[in-house]
Amino acid sequence: MTLSLRRPPVALSSARAVSAQPQSGFTLIEIMFAMAIFAIGVMGLMAYVPMASNRVMKSGTQTRASSIAAETAEDLLTVPYGHGSLTAGTHNDPANPHEGNYYTRWVVENDQPLASCKRVTITVARRAVSNTPVVRLVIVTPRSGG
Repeated sequence: MTLSLRRPPVALSSARAVSAQPQSGFTLIEIMFAMAIFAIGVMGLMAYVPMASNRVMKSGTQTRASSIAAETAEDLLTVPYGHGSLTAGTHNDPANPHEGNYYTRWVVENDQPLASCKRVTITVARRAVSNTPVVRLVIVTPRSGG
């Protein structure tokens, strides 16, 4: 019987298996690059937040101005053809300013687009009646009753 001083083969192979396996995980440089790319993407998205906020405000303003113009049109369509609000010329709404910020005006043209009709162009502006209109609405009211 011979005695061997060598290690058993099992112990040797398990030591090699541990050191031969590749290391898993991320290096510090990989994590830093990923964070930098993520930060650039977030900053790019943050640039769109003010623009989106402005567009929401603008659409809200336009919606409210459209509603005021429609209300004015309904009121003007219910008054008689010879009423003072439908005389030719420019009229400022006596209820100005609406909600403290919207100014309504309308222009009446006689015999437009046909004889015995009045074309009424309603405009709603913000902050002053002379500012650029947010909304322009045109209605035609005919003379009725022959």
